[in-house]
Formats: sequence, C-alpha cells, structure tokens
Amino acid sequence: MFQGFAFPRALYGYNSTEIAKSLQLPEPNEMLSYSLLKNHAGILLASDYNSLKALHEVVHDVNERSPLWKDKGGMFLGLAYDVRKAYEGQRKTIQPPEHFPEIGPNFGVEVLWPVILVQSRMLRVSLAFIDSTKRHQAIAYNLEAVIEDALREAFGPNAPVLIEQWERINPCHPWPEAKLGSRAAAYCSMTKAERREHLVDLLASLDPMYPMIYKLNKRKPRLSPEELDAWEGLEWADPRW
Repeated sequence: MFQGFAFPRALYGYNSTEIAKSLQLPEPNEMLSYSLLKNHAGILLASDYNSLKALHEVVHDVNERSPLWKDKGGMFLGLAYDVRKAYEGQRKTIQPPEHFPEIGPNFGVEVLWPVILVQSRMLRVSLAFIDSTKRHQAIAYNLEAVIEDALREAFGPNAPVLIEQWERINPCHPWPEAKLGSRAAAYCSMTKAERREHLVDLLASLDPMYPMIYKLNKRKPRLSPEELDAWEGLEWADPRW
C-alpha cells in the first residue's frame, strides 16, 4: 500500500488509513510520518529505512548543488545527518505491533520546530535553482505536507498564520540560516506556553527586515531583535521533548 510496509491478510478489508494511524505508521501513499513532541518542542520525523534513506540522499544532493549557501557543512546538512542517524537506528526505533512483526520497524528523529521549518524552506527554494527530478519534488512535497499537518495539529487555530510565516522564510538571503542558531537557542529556553505564543514572532524574525519592522511597527512583536540576538553562540538548553 505504501513503500516499506505490507499489511497482513488479516487486516484486508479494513480502512488502511485508520490502521496506519492506530499503528503509528505513515498513511497510505505517504513515505514520512510525524508525532508531536512534548511542550511544543517540535516533531518526531519518522518512516521506514528506505524512505528515510531517500530523504537523506536528496538532502545531500541538494546541499552539494544549491547555489544559496557556501557553507556545505551548515544547518541544512544537519537534516541529512539527523535522518541518517535515524535510519541507522541511533535515534528512535519504533517497533511494529507484537502480532504483526512483518510490518517491520520505523525509525525517527526529534527535530525542533524552528530548525525543521527553516531546513524545509532551504530544500524547497533550492529546487528552484537546480535541475531536479520528480523524486526530488515528491520528497520535498512529502516533507512539507508532514510539517503542515503537524503545525495544524499542534497549534490549531494559530496554524494558518504560522504556515504563512513559514512559507515567507526566504533562504535566498543568508539571514535565516545565520539567525537560526540564536532563534533555536531562544526557543529551547521557552516554556510550552511561551513557545505557542512566540513561535510566529520567532519565525518573523528570520526576515532580514525584522529589525526595521520592529522599530517602525506601533504594535510591536513580543520578541525584540536584541533579545533574540543575545542567544547567538549560546548552548541550546534541553528542549524537554
């Protein structure tokens, strides 16, 4: 029904989507899946070995060929590293249900919200500047679909404005990648309630015009550029996920 899994005959005739959800597997025709982490920290990005390996290969290829950044060992490559550690079984392994071992394990990795949102935009925008295949596009769309679904589940009525702000992140400018470290450090230090309240402003701060917007806007965002920049170079706290 989807790559890497085959349901036992005992489950034929049942709704495969509901079965996938009950077993915490990707839905039919989807490679990637997610689980929300505690305290609005981010998501557990998960799938079978082959699907994660495909994502790893695409990220590596795009990283090498993208003209958008010079540092080929930067934050974007971190996505490939995390995914590789996942399918190698060095992060989280999700065992199949006891009575259905033939389904096989899934593998997952925890990813912080600000990090995966910027990494996914770096992937999407890079594909506009390089030759890509349907495989590149399919994996990029799959990752974006998982993130969008996770944002809607995690943040409910606040999700549309978060999705809009996420899609406005422009990696053509070096600012988002340069500021991601301080923003992620600040996010790790926040409480669950603060993360829910401030994530949209944190994403807005990844716009190079944010300092000017903050000064000119009478209804100021809650996070000042100076407050966020103060986290630059500091160690990230335990995200409590």
